[in-house]
Amino acid sequence: MKRRPDSGVATQDSKRQSRQDPVSCESCRKKKLKCDRDLPCSSCSARKLDCSYGGYGPGTKYAQATGQTDQRPTLSDPVSRPPRTLQWTRQQETETQTHDGNEPLLTADWLETIVMGHRVPSAVPATLRAELFHHQESERSPSQRNNTPGNRFPAMRDRLASRENPATIHLPSYLPPLKEALSLFRYYCKYLDFQYHLIIPSHVERQIETIYDCVARNETINLAHTALLFGIAATALYYQLLIESPEHAEPFSQESTFLAGAALIQSNYIPYPSLEGLQATMIIGHHLSNMNLPSSVSPLFVHRSFVSQATGMGLHLVDCPRVVSERSANGFDKTSVELKRRLWWDLATYDWLMGFLSGPQEWTYSIQPQHMVVQEPLNVEDHEIDHSENGVPLSTPTAMSYSLCRLKLAIVCRQIVDETSYYHFHGQEVPYEKILGLDQKLHNICAEIPSFFRFDQASRREYSALYHARPTLAWQRALVNQGYHSRLCRLHRHYLVSGAKDPKYSYSHVVSLQSARKVLEVKRIMDEEEPVFTPHSSVIWAVMHHVFMAAAILLIDVCFNWDDILAEKRKEEVLDACRMLSRAQQSSPIAREGINAMMGILRRHWRHQKRASSRNSQELSAFSDSNATTTNTPDIPTPISLGSKSATFTPGIPNDQSIVYNSEDAFFDPLPLEDIWAEMLDSSINVELNTPDWTDLLTELTNVTLPSE
Repeated sequence: MKRRPDSGVATQDSKRQSRQDPVSCESCRKKKLKCDRDLPCSSCSARKLDCSYGGYGPGTKYAQATGQTDQRPTLSDPVSRPPRTLQWTRQQETETQTHDGNEPLLTADWLETIVMGHRVPSAVPATLRAELFHHQESERSPSQRNNTPGNRFPAMRDRLASRENPATIHLPSYLPPLKEALSLFRYYCKYLDFQYHLIIPSHVERQIETIYDCVARNETINLAHTALLFGIAATALYYQLLIESPEHAEPFSQESTFLAGAALIQSNYIPYPSLEGLQATMIIGHHLSNMNLPSSVSPLFVHRSFVSQATGMGLHLVDCPRVVSERSANGFDKTSVELKRRLWWDLATYDWLMGFLSGPQEWTYSIQPQHMVVQEPLNVEDHEIDHSENGVPLSTPTAMSYSLCRLKLAIVCRQIVDETSYYHFHGQEVPYEKILGLDQKLHNICAEIPSFFRFDQASRREYSALYHARPTLAWQRALVNQGYHSRLCRLHRHYLVSGAKDPKYSYSHVVSLQSARKVLEVKRIMDEEEPVFTPHSSVIWAVMHHVFMAAAILLIDVCFNWDDILAEKRKEEVLDACRMLSRAQQSSPIAREGINAMMGILRRHWRHQKRASSRNSQELSAFSDSNATTTNTPDIPTPISLGSKSATFTPGIPNDQSIVYNSEDAFFDPLPLEDIWAEMLDSSINVELNTPDWTDLLTELTNVTLPSE
């Protein structure tokens, strides 16, 4: 069947367009597959392919006539403003023709996708495609329609904001509708702000409304406020979509992050920083640090830049005598001063916590307490800042209670770095007396945790009503306890194996295991008890990293003490933690990616150990085949004696180094996580552990959580 050649002339009475647009995506057309016309379609999602409609596709909106009220920039107009890359609600094509029955639509769809395939990319006119799409949408259940990401989230377009020049891109044309902007802002305030509390919500809401008032009056918008809006939108979109449409989370968030960076660049933020600009960068840096940010703006969202911009604004000298006297003479806004304190101490807290975390920044930090004059933030609700001189006691819950508890932990982490860095840098053993002294400091601040952040039965009963009225306090309680116990475990883990056989270090062995179990208990409470953690705790990688480290501690202990009278109970304890990780893998792409990375490290260390455990069978086969005598010898490490047990966790094998193994390495084929850990536990009687090497293993596992800077 031949097609009529296009005449190239379109009239008002034409019933067919001069050029038809494809129904299916390019991949489905090439493979001759049925395409459901979602973006991405189910076929591309299943095959993990890029889904493209060649410039057209679901949700595409054509340029409207200039006489219409709601005008949008067009791709064909070179002098118009840049087109929107984020269309925040699904848009239907407005000009469709009515046909009786759906047979022509279904026939055309069958012809395009089944028979002709990629050879006829435009067999179905846009009008028929629109009606077919409407018919298919009407056949979906209400829940299916409501769960379509395009109904509530921006649809990616062929032309992306991140492909534009950030210094010249027209930002107002990329703003979402006010209703959507406020929806994302409220999601951020309700479910994300409690982790760091970097904004005063009432102020930011007024700033957002002012932006849209200026756009409506065709006036210049405040670029710093716009950057903050895009930063909040990027973060809210990311976590909201992780649950509802994971494949959209990163690309949508990247676009909003780019727009936040573009607003900062256009506001000349680097030489002239602003509080709102700093808030925007810190929000993205805290919540999206593990995401691949657009390279043109990514330098804005690293901790070094935060500190530089904060010192440029004098946040490290907020309460020095000179500044205080100037405030007294000229008057000041108490809320602005308190916000500066909060931002500065958040930077210091992060810096000091990172100093006690494996990676290039380990055993060091940037913000020196002698180089700053800033009072600690008040424990006060946002609306009470102007009316409170000293705040309320920490025993009274406020929006700042968690940040202040986190700060106390950071101060002790800084002291740990101060007292142990010399020994680490010079390759010396830290005196055990220092470890015990630092342990006491951690226990002291644990004892100072407010009662509403405790997990004992009495506190949980006393504050159950408060947790339901203010769920964020329940979630902060979990994060506080995980933070403290994971640091206790980290402080003592070097003596985990030694403490199992040397009474001098037995305290460290006991504390490491107790802390690991406490971390796992907290995760169970997050998952099982009301109010349910939102977003799900598996989405927060810091939580899942602590869980994996705790499970690894228990696994190492079982492998070293395989002959313990409670060995079977300990194995079940490890498998229970593994099931927790497995559930997280299934529910969160962030957890899946992180757990897979940590499993790669764990299995790489286990690889040579697995071969060593089968050494006896190899040696037996060598007697029957003299040619095999030297085949596997180089791959078998020589264990180092540690009394009744010895070690061969072999570090230093690069991720990209390929090693050839025989059939016994089927152990490393893709298996469910629980099966892998179960086999590790079953072979624990043959496990050989070397104290320095398993410490390196834990260090490598810790490195997985480092923010990308």
